[in-house]
Amino acid sequence: MEWSVLTDALTQILIFITGLIQPHLYAISLAMMATLLVIYGDNMMSLFKQQLGGLNFFLKVSLFILFCAFGFALITQYLTPLIVDLFNKADETWLGIAVVGVFYLLGFLAQRKGII
Repeated sequence: MEWSVLTDALTQILIFITGLIQPHLYAISLAMMATLLVIYGDNMMSLFKQQLGGLNFFLKVSLFILFCAFGFALITQYLTPLIVDLFNKADETWLGIAVVGVFYLLGFLAQRKGII
């Protein structure tokens, strides 16, 4: 009997946390996407620089502007809703834990990459 009371209370706490997170899920997902770009943006830029090769200065700068201004923006614009959809598929009991877990995963990836 005590375990059911404890699990019911824990479930209610987790659902309450989900209620706090749910209205801000897009902003949270955007923060995760921005963090991914911080972690792996230099890899993307390295690949981009390899592709530019020996192009002339004006063309290099123009392509750099297009890639940075529009490329990263498009990546953010299209991948953020996918993250939101993934979180929306999570059970309301586990959404808060999933969000915190993903942030810890991002921290782990940043540490492995030497950013933190």
